[in-house]
Amino acid sequence: MPRSSAAVATALVVALTGLGAGPSAQAAPVSTVSAQAAPAPSAAEKRAPSRRLVVRGIGVDARIIPVGVNRAGQLAVGESVHAVYRWRDGVVAGQPGSAVLAGHTWSRGAGVFDRLGELRRGDRVSVGRVDFRVTRVRRVTRMSPREVRELFSDRGEPRLVLITCGDRDNTTGVYRTRIIVNAKKV
Repeated sequence: MPRSSAAVATALVVALTGLGAGPSAQAAPVSTVSAQAAPAPSAAEKRAPSRRLVVRGIGVDARIIPVGVNRAGQLAVGESVHAVYRWRDGVVAGQPGSAVLAGHTWSRGAGVFDRLGELRRGDRVSVGRVDFRVTRVRRVTRMSPREVRELFSDRGEPRLVLITCGDRDNTTGVYRTRIIVNAKKV
């Protein structure tokens, strides 16, 4: 039985933000799959003007790979630390609602979103020929159900949400927060 967009979106946020994890608990893992195993693009993906994310301010020029979810309902993010991943059934950048892109940060450097937290309000982000301006950069450990719904909304003006891990504990290897960047279409 297919899952509703709201249910999958909630599962994705739980996986990405560690919603419900206690202060000493590790955030819920984001499943990884081989980038070669990415499914065929959806009809919405085929209409997208490009499959690249460019954020000049932090040196990002990355391929966007559509992915599904694993059996636990978590975003099946690929292993490449150089690409970004979007839920193949979610909003495509430039369409009404929030297009959500997740990317890795890597403790050894060279992760696509290693510098995501350096973005500031007003910075430019492009997905193909669609331009966005950053409106908010934040670190979260928990999100309310309302915030989850807003993050993955398929209504309203076109928006972009970028997500990665943050605040790594070098002793345990656990990321304590998630960095979330919100941007609006220009």
